[in-house]
Amino acid sequence: MRFQKSPTYFAQYVGLKTACFIFRLLPYNVAISAGRFSTGVASKLMRKRFERNLRDIALAFPDKSPQEVRDIAFKSWQNMGQILAEVVKLTSYDKEEFRKHVEIRGLEKLKENQANKVGGIIHIGHFTNWEAFGLAASVEGLDKAVLAQRMDNPYVDEETNRLRNIFGGNTFHSNHDANPFLACVRWVKKGKMIGILTDQNILSTDFFMHFLGRPAAMSPITALLSIRLKVPVFPVVVSRENGKIICTVEDPLLPPEEYSPENIRLFMRKLTDIYENWIRQKPENWLWAHNRWKREAVAKKWLAENPTCIQ
Repeated sequence: MRFQKSPTYFAQYVGLKTACFIFRLLPYNVAISAGRFSTGVASKLMRKRFERNLRDIALAFPDKSPQEVRDIAFKSWQNMGQILAEVVKLTSYDKEEFRKHVEIRGLEKLKENQANKVGGIIHIGHFTNWEAFGLAASVEGLDKAVLAQRMDNPYVDEETNRLRNIFGGNTFHSNHDANPFLACVRWVKKGKMIGILTDQNILSTDFFMHFLGRPAAMSPITALLSIRLKVPVFPVVVSRENGKIICTVEDPLLPPEEYSPENIRLFMRKLTDIYENWIRQKPENWLWAHNRWKREAVAKKWLAENPTCIQ
């Protein structure tokens, strides 16, 4: 039933649209508070998923007390509601009002890359409000696309893509397009930027590596594209300061010169370490609700059988 329209999915979509309608009516800060409250309540109702988040956080942070783990999990759920409220409000603003709430620091790095028609990859994930960066990039005139997984609910997926690209941009789907890798290659070869979410569980991959200390399935597409096309990777970390969303573009990483399986793993390890460092600094800002280690058993077996691989 994945990706197929159904009455259940439509009911979920109606609930989402209702929430969006309410958020649009509320002042910005009130909408944020309402969003955080709603998903905070949801964490109490969806006990099974919340308990899994607690286990994942405890394994990633063995030094944290049970209360600290619970606080991280609860704040992470609140962050989901805040993201929704922020996106709804931001997509209802004109560009002048939008810039009052979102700032890109290091924008000149991406602008220079675009002006030189080099092409590049934005290294980002489900941290703080990643969608705000995509919106801000389009507002600031960057011709970008994003590689993402489709949501199971097609109604919600369509609405998400509509909002994601409301100021411009494109979306390639890693679990739907016939060949998303080739689509990304064509895009980057035009000298454009593509954002790749690096922290999702991948069902179809045979690429495994440790993530926050545990074996996980992941996509090597960032390293593959960067090395094959000889384009830089720009890590982008999103934070909040005094109620404003701050997107910081870090210095670009240049890929290894030689294309090889070892260099792919080496570069992915470097990129993953950067992302892990962000999470360890602000674990409550990461999307723990996602089942990141769904294929842990398969990953653990593969890594045990290939002990010489960079893990």
